[in-house]
Amino acid sequence: RCQTGAKYHWQSQNVKQSGVDDMVLLSKITEDAIVENLKKRYMDDYIFTYIGPVLISVNPFKQMPYFTDREIELYQGAAQYENPPHIYALADNMYRNMMIDGENQCVIIR
Repeated sequence: RCQTGAKYHWQSQNVKQSGVDDMVLLSKITEDAIVENLKKRYMDDYIFTYIGPVLISVNPFKQMPYFTDREIELYQGAAQYENPPHIYALADNMYRNMMIDGENQCVIIR
């Protein structure tokens, strides 16, 4: 899983962790555990969280620096686990599935 010399976010000493990035890693997957994890991440300004291949985004109700050219570079062509959860990771993965594999894609925003 890990390439030599690569420094993924979950290996970095410089990236603050808050809760879990992917809720399939919760010790108990219950409604309370999911809500608590989302709340903890929201309080630390982490608005994106995975639960398997699904991305959950919580409205921060404030301006956040999540949509810059840096993020585009960081997420373009990267595997989902290489960076913290982000809408760009989902969009890039969907684009690759559509263009390379010819798979139809669907996004549900609720």
